[in-house]
Amino acid sequence: MKAVILAAGEGTRMRPITYTTPKPLIRILGKPILEYNLDILKGRVDEVIMVVGYLKEKIMDYFGDNYGGIKLTFVTQKTLKGTADAVRQVKALVPDKFVLMMGDNIYDKTDLDACLAHELAALGVEVSESEKFGIFRLDGDRVLGIVEKPKDFISNLANAALYVLDGDIFAEIEKLKPSRRGEYELTDAITALAKLRPIYCIRSTGYWIPIGYPQDIEKAEKILRHA
Repeated sequence: MKAVILAAGEGTRMRPITYTTPKPLIRILGKPILEYNLDILKGRVDEVIMVVGYLKEKIMDYFGDNYGGIKLTFVTQKTLKGTADAVRQVKALVPDKFVLMMGDNIYDKTDLDACLAHELAALGVEVSESEKFGIFRLDGDRVLGIVEKPKDFISNLANAALYVLDGDIFAEIEKLKPSRRGEYELTDAITALAKLRPIYCIRSTGYWIPIGYPQDIEKAEKILRHA
């Protein structure tokens, strides 16, 4: 089985750190963000495909072609046109079931295993301010769609951007049109796929640590010290 990690972004909200360091290599308790996710993939996948772009050489040089027995393959997203476009880059490399995660989020191994128990799955995390997140529309535990920063309450389950998908996602990506911000949005492709096949929303029982701003580094370290 393979995993795909999206690690191409510029991390503009993390400047000035990201002027010289790609966001996925930012250290949390002395360890790069990407390394936390590679660690929980050990024993679960045999290859990780990283979609890289901004300062990609630093990521490639740091990890090389192997991590703890996992083969590492790097694919370049030449133009940053959104998360769906990033996933499009690996179409020829992942024909079957695969894990997809973001290179600037830290996930819990327990949640990964819970998602892997399903053919198609997406991780949801309970939040108190749903208007700040992409939020799942659900029918029981089945995903109906993902709404970005809804003004009206839909649910309190935020999209943590950890998915179990298969080759069917690429057909939905190819149908996408750019969003209002001019990008191809993976959440739109997930919503389209959910109309065709059941995608199960797995409620997190562990931690989900998105790293968006410099102050998130200290928050992440506090969580991981007590994990």
